[in-house]
Amino acid sequence: MKKYLFVFCLFIVANEVKAQFSFERNRYLEVRMGGQPMRMPWAGGINYGQFSEIDMDFDGRTDLFVFDRSDNQIRIFLSKSDGTGEYYVEAPEYRFSFPEDVRYRAALVDYNQDGLPDIFTYGIGGIKVYKNTGDAMGGHQWELFKSLLYSEYPGANGGTGNLYVSSSDIPAIVDVDGDGDTDILTFHIGGERMEYHKNMSMENYGIPDSLEFVVMNECWGNFREDENTNSIILNSNLFPCGSGGSNVDNPELSEGGSTTLLIEEKNSRHAGSTILALDMNNSGVMDLIIGDISFPNLVMLANGGTSVNTNSPIVSVDYNFPSNSTPSSLSLFPAGFFVDGDHDGVKDLIVAPNAKIVSENQKSVWRYRNIGTNNNPTFVFQERDFLQKEMIEAGSGSIPVVLDVNGDGLKDLIVANFFNYKPTIDKESGFMYFQNTGSMAAPVLTYVDSDKFGIKSLGIGLRAIPTFGDLDGDGDLDMLVGEESGKVHLFINEAGAGNPISFSTPVYNIQDNTGTVISAGSYSAPTLVDLDRDGLLDLVIGTKNGTLLYYKNTGSSAAFQFTLKNDMLGNIDVAPSSPDGYAVPHFLDHEGEWHLFLGGRSGRLDYYTGIEGNLTPGFDFGFSSIGYASIDMEGYSAFAISDMDNDGNYDLFAGGDLGGVDLFESDPNSSVGFEPVEIPQDKIAVYPNPFTEEFIVEGASKGSLLRIYNTQGVIVYEQKVTTEKEVVGLQLVSKGMYFIEVEEGGQTYHTRVLKR
Repeated sequence: MKKYLFVFCLFIVANEVKAQFSFERNRYLEVRMGGQPMRMPWAGGINYGQFSEIDMDFDGRTDLFVFDRSDNQIRIFLSKSDGTGEYYVEAPEYRFSFPEDVRYRAALVDYNQDGLPDIFTYGIGGIKVYKNTGDAMGGHQWELFKSLLYSEYPGANGGTGNLYVSSSDIPAIVDVDGDGDTDILTFHIGGERMEYHKNMSMENYGIPDSLEFVVMNECWGNFREDENTNSIILNSNLFPCGSGGSNVDNPELSEGGSTTLLIEEKNSRHAGSTILALDMNNSGVMDLIIGDISFPNLVMLANGGTSVNTNSPIVSVDYNFPSNSTPSSLSLFPAGFFVDGDHDGVKDLIVAPNAKIVSENQKSVWRYRNIGTNNNPTFVFQERDFLQKEMIEAGSGSIPVVLDVNGDGLKDLIVANFFNYKPTIDKESGFMYFQNTGSMAAPVLTYVDSDKFGIKSLGIGLRAIPTFGDLDGDGDLDMLVGEESGKVHLFINEAGAGNPISFSTPVYNIQDNTGTVISAGSYSAPTLVDLDRDGLLDLVIGTKNGTLLYYKNTGSSAAFQFTLKNDMLGNIDVAPSSPDGYAVPHFLDHEGEWHLFLGGRSGRLDYYTGIEGNLTPGFDFGFSSIGYASIDMEGYSAFAISDMDNDGNYDLFAGGDLGGVDLFESDPNSSVGFEPVEIPQDKIAVYPNPFTEEFIVEGASKGSLLRIYNTQGVIVYEQKVTTEKEVVGLQLVSKGMYFIEVEEGGQTYHTRVLKR
């Protein structure tokens, strides 16, 4: 069987030639924080993580599954060991190994006790469950088991209904009664009392393979949470709490408690709660650790019972949990998770925020070491940046920029951001600075500053994005900064060539040649580039709506003047059906030809060439690849390309929603090559892309030969095209990237498709 190497390849047309860029992940560029090398600097960041355990690679070690509520991203951290001990390292190859519709929350719980954790995630108004059907040979696989969980409710108005869990809540999915199947504790829709949904799998079938629930107790623990605060009211007698609604052991389905909402419950507003159920004192009954959307603290509720299903009440409350150590104070909406963070075989307490945008997003993963046991834990505070301390972490929406900041001839790294959370002012934007303390051939990026150039103190708006270039002809790098107002601000470097950058007082809201303030409307993303090759730096601005503005520099090398020439450069719109494109352009001059690498709200990498001579309105760039090389940051992508280590291969720095940076390097075996072949635009359409079982190839002529290759170059599908829209079924192949080749009339066409 013939093999062809098509790993991350793209065939690009420009001036009757085909250019090929190929990138693969690079984990070898060293980054230091506090004098120590980071273990996983290019892991991409964490904002609002939810933590579970899984043996992802079936090596017998417990790995970490992290679901980030930011944009429903999934990250896997594998457990590894070396001479210094065990540690976690991010494994990006598993990011897309899970169902696409996991959103709002995700917990891995082995409900059927087969040794494979299953996924409990959000279903409309409740909980959806994916069963794990994988094995060590084929890896973890997921089959929809329940699109929505139901429970049997008591009372005259009862019956089977949706097991309600708010989209903002995190319920406790745990064996409450110790009988071997998985029960659920969740707040009632009114938000003041807790419902206990007992799983009847063991009672009905003698095995824990089902998820069939009854409401065992409508007011579990006989407590209520105040509707306006996170205060806990013990021994509540407000119906259905107290003896009137206990529903102990066997729910009364015809009389007694009622699920009809009381007037005050209808008027109460349940904004959000998180629940972690643990046996804190080895008493045999569950205690609770609760977080509230409006507060930074965790509240621990101690259960006074000694046996399950006896309607035992909560007897004490700790509002400063863990009060024996540093209490949790994580703005806002903290959630607790019980996983092993230090590889000692005992589960620790991980605390992370559950509220997007208004919560901590930089040091947002607190770890408390468990110095007790799993059934009698004692938590002691360890760190505020579990996992994050080993990676570049700029908050949310990172934007990498490569330049020589200190004038030593080595390329440094600036990481701007959309924002990082600051309790006193809510949010702020600044530039992290990593100085290259290595050499030309062996760079080492060392963290120096979280606010290079004092951007935070200047009060510039969120999503401050810098671009650098010599605008006054004195040989050093000046800076333009775009931000949320859509305006662009000027910083003149007064240091002189070869010296560390030193800016004068900024000039806010620069104007164009007509005296009009330059504006992208909102969230400007500027870049300086001599796009028309006249020796002067022009200005291209990415806009919030997804388009690019082109301002030609009609001034001189000593005095720039920007003149708007095209308000939709290349006819590009990264989000044609949405006002939220957040385009971030980066141009690369490769062998005298401009290439555009474009980020945006989608998180993908879009690629354009054929730029030369196509700068005037109405002209498209010569070629586009939407989602180039399947590089996907899953939200707010931004890219910078530079040969950081001067080895002749481009390094691609990728920022994204989670505030970290991913790093790729062009494949040294294929770097950049050219072949004399012309490929007509839009010859082949492939959809849906990504796909799950089958996709359609449209545009290939009948009788042409269609081949599909995997990333090892092995043919997995070969067939002659018989219809205008050829349906290709790849149900039996594994998830990942596949390369499509169509041969017709002596010509060969290529594209790619992703299976999820």
